Amino acid sequence: MNTRKAYRWLLWVPFVWQAALAPWSNGVQWRPLGLPFPMAWQMAGILVTTAVLWCVYRFDQAAAANDSAGNNASSSTGSSTGSSAGAATGDTAP
Repeated sequence: MNTRKAYRWLLWVPFVWQAALAPWSNGVQWRPLGLPFPMAWQMAGILVTTAVLWCVYRFDQAAAANDSAGNNASSSTGSSTGSSAGAATGDTAP
């Protein structure tokens, strides 16, 4: 396993929050802001999920930047051919 992608285990946090801990939240009698606790738990889960996805996105961006910096240093030319470059620009050969 690529150790640089180990942060993707964070994506399990929302799943565990919703699937594994929802039965526990049903038994709590506390009513924050007058809401039933399971409803408040789900609303907090939305915020936790958003934060986790943002963190993973930022880690992915940093990993991609490091990969592209490493690739630029190791290779001096791209691997595109003339025919694919022409197809990309819309040019056709006579």
